[in-house]
Amino acid sequence: DDLMTLFMPFGQIISANVYFDKNTGESKGFGFVSYANCENAERAIYMMNGFQIENKRLKVQHKKQKWRG
Repeated sequence: DDLMTLFMPFGQIISANVYFDKNTGESKGFGFVSYANCENAERAIYMMNGFQIENKRLKVQHKKQKWRG
């Protein structure tokens, strides 16, 4: 919910997921947000990359594609 709330101002979100360690239940420190259109995603990347939450800075970028050879 926090991730969605943080990124909602940039446009319609299709999904927002934070990944957790199965053993400890603690956040792994990363997640993914998917927008309904590319322009909203670009705006979120521009505005939120480097944004500080408590003692951490966000690294916001496009999802890296796996190379398939």
